[in-house]
Amino acid sequence: MQLALFAAVPDEVGTLADQTHFTGIGRENATRKMIQFIEKHRGTPFHILNIGTVGSHDKPVGTILRIKEIVSAGKPFNEHPMLPDLLPGHFPGVEDAVLYSSDCFVSPEVFTAKYLDSLKKEVDCFDMESSALFTVAKCYGIPYSSFKIVSDNLDVTIDEWRVRVQELSKKLEAFVREQVLSTAVVMR
Repeated sequence: MQLALFAAVPDEVGTLADQTHFTGIGRENATRKMIQFIEKHRGTPFHILNIGTVGSHDKPVGTILRIKEIVSAGKPFNEHPMLPDLLPGHFPGVEDAVLYSSDCFVSPEVFTAKYLDSLKKEVDCFDMESSALFTVAKCYGIPYSSFKIVSDNLDVTIDEWRVRVQELSKKLEAFVREQVLSTAVVMR
């Protein structure tokens, strides 16, 4: 299998940075980068693997998650559920999760307590690119999967996140190298 690795920023993936395509933060950046990549590689079969960090309200920091569903901000307007293609294989210690993807950092400073409580009943984790990456991949008929590592419990500043992600990226990188890339070729 030929994989194209995508992440928002290099800090999230450790030494996999030289094999990863970076979108920048947010759905618009992710959309633009994904379209550019797919157009460049039209006619080449590949599978997109989105890796990186997520915030979670209840999963411990350092937990690796396999994303089984993406809920996009604006969900009532989506025509179809966002169900990533699950990579074949058994991934010990990895939990399946539902991810909420929006254009802003999910925290008590951004969302009301009532809205956060409603989200916590539906989803396990949060990021800012997955819904765009999934949508573009599906529009082009390209399989899409995602593994994420929990970096915070919606309780850190961006500066704290940057420090924390340095250590967590090593764990995510080791998982991806040992459990995913052992049976795949990475596209550049």
